[in-house]
Amino acid sequence: MNAPQSHRLPIIGIALEPAGWHPAAWRLQGHTPTELFTAPYWLALLRDIDASVVDFVTFEESIGLQSSDFRAMDGKEDQVRGRLSPVALTALAVFGTQQLGVIAARSLTHSEPYGIATEIASLNVLSGGRVGLRAQITSRSIDTHHFVRPQPVPDLKESDIYFPEKIGTRLAPVFSKATESIEILRALWSTWTEDALLDGTDGRFVDVNKISAQPITTATYDIAGPLGVPVTTAMQPVVLALAHHAHVPYKLATAAADVILVTPTPSTNGVSIGDVLNAVESECTAVQRDLIARPLTTLVDLVVFLGATRHEAVTMKRALDELSGAPYSSDTEIFVGSVGELVRRIEELVAAGADGVRLRPAVNGSDIPLVLQQLGLVFGSNRLTGTLRERLHLGSLETSSTT
Repeated sequence: MNAPQSHRLPIIGIALEPAGWHPAAWRLQGHTPTELFTAPYWLALLRDIDASVVDFVTFEESIGLQSSDFRAMDGKEDQVRGRLSPVALTALAVFGTQQLGVIAARSLTHSEPYGIATEIASLNVLSGGRVGLRAQITSRSIDTHHFVRPQPVPDLKESDIYFPEKIGTRLAPVFSKATESIEILRALWSTWTEDALLDGTDGRFVDVNKISAQPITTATYDIAGPLGVPVTTAMQPVVLALAHHAHVPYKLATAAADVILVTPTPSTNGVSIGDVLNAVESECTAVQRDLIARPLTTLVDLVVFLGATRHEAVTMKRALDELSGAPYSSDTEIFVGSVGELVRRIEELVAAGADGVRLRPAVNGSDIPLVLQQLGLVFGSNRLTGTLRERLHLGSLETSSTT
């Protein structure tokens, strides 16, 4: 966590799904299912966000189809199924926007770190430092069937999946592998020194003595460098990790990530933002993280149902729930209200010690325009620009010890 600085404006991110985070969102927007998978749809959305106060967007990754049943495909035909590759969407965003930070989710459970390191580093170099990685695990055992050499993932029981501590304990080996994978990613991104690429005046392209081919060894892995992408210190990507309120995911995020996405649930099980921030601070101490040398930015995930008034937002949520046949539930706090009320909630979270928020709009077509128009009036002055690292209050790697 960063030291409190009252002059800082809150970091604002948006987590993008094809139509929105509510399963019935696509039915209220006038888009056909096919349109949600087209470049014009995404570019229009991204360019609107790029011109706003929003610091970054994230793209989710699917291993297999979405399902309301954690252990099997649910067979539903009235909800969005399918996602475009987050890496492809990140590339589209990089070349379709001017300043927006872009973060791609990638599962570290079954994928090779070298391939992920290459994808994310390439996009970050091409964007001038605007791309990051949301490191995540694959927790559904049914997804192992999509891989030639899958990692073992335990079959979660019904009694596991509603309790963060239980699911964290059951998935501890999967989280441990993800932590090692992030260690490998960072090591690969450090294999080129700042001046390895030459100016070419003497006929040499590169100084091979400044590219490390030393083996990268972790507790269970041994991989050879260097990375094929010339990543300088300043261009090392930011790593985010989402952590539910449990020891195991907090341990991964505090040990390995630059940014932690937290999920308070005050209305469902009484987990407040204070509870979450205290747990994160305790875990930073447990993993001996020096927050001066390695600052940790803390963002709160909020699902948002917005309206011009609270009544309008409540009415919208009720209509969406009726279309989907069940009340919407989430792994994090659900906010229903006006944008003015959302501003106050963001200010409360920042006052409690968070650095900002990542908003999950229930319906892209209605919630995102309200966010862009109204939050700009409140938080629009003196916004940070520059690299994603700078916009996330992480400073420059050139003067830190994170490499």
